[in-house]
Amino acid sequence: MKKTLLLLSMFLVAFNMNAQDYNIVDGNDEPMIDGNSYSFNTIEYPENSIDFYITNISSEDIRMRIEVVSITNTDGTLMELCFDLCYDDINVGQSYPGDYVLIAPGDTSFPGNHFVNRNPGNGSDVLEYVFRYYQVDTNGDETGTDLTITYLYDPQLGVNDVNKLDLNIQSTIISDVLEMNTLEDLTLQVYDINGKVIMSQNLEAGQQRIDMSQLSTQYYILHFTNNKGVSDVVKVMKR
Repeated sequence: MKKTLLLLSMFLVAFNMNAQDYNIVDGNDEPMIDGNSYSFNTIEYPENSIDFYITNISSEDIRMRIEVVSITNTDGTLMELCFDLCYDDINVGQSYPGDYVLIAPGDTSFPGNHFVNRNPGNGSDVLEYVFRYYQVDTNGDETGTDLTITYLYDPQLGVNDVNKLDLNIQSTIISDVLEMNTLEDLTLQVYDINGKVIMSQNLEAGQQRIDMSQLSTQYYILHFTNNKGVSDVVKVMKR
C-alpha cells in the first residue's frame, strides 16, 4: 500500500513550476516535491507502484533522465524502472534510459512510466532506493534543476504507518506561531512559493510552537517526514 501525500494539487503544481522547467505528478495526480519519500509494505503490483508523468512547462524541448543515486539492503534486482523503456534490474550510478526522453514544450511523458519493487528482501530490513530526475542538453551534459525522491519498501510497516503521520496542526492560517501536536519525532522543511527551503527543523514528539514571525505574508508548504520515510505535505497561509 502506498503512502498518499496530503497535497493541494492546483497550488503545488504552480509551486513546482516556479522551481524548474518541468513538473512531475504521480499516479494520483499529486505533484512530486524534491525530497519526497514513498513508503510501501507490499511487493504486489499495482499497490507498490509509483507511477509518474513529466510535463514540460518551458518554451524549449527538455531531455530527461533518471539516475539511481543509491540502493540500500539490496543489489537492485527486481526493481523495475520504466521510463520510455523498462528495466527489470537497476544499478547504482546508472541513468535511464540509455539516451534520454525528449519532451516538447507543453507535452507530458507517455503513460506507463513507474518504479515497482518486487524484491521481498529478507523480510525485515527496509529496502531503500533513491532516484534523481535531471535534464541533459543535446550533448548529454547535465543542465537545469534536478529532483530526488526515495522509494522505501518496509515489510514490517503497518497500514496506519503507510497512510498517515501522527500529526495535528491547530490552524493552517497562522500569524507569528505555528502550533501543532505530534505523536512521533518528525523532520520539518518549510518551502516558499518559489520552491526554496527556507526553514528546516527536527521536531520531537509533543506539543510544538514554531516561530514564523520572520516570514513574510504568503503561502508556505510544510513538508513533514518521520524516521520511516513517510511524508505529509500541508499548505499554510502566513498573514
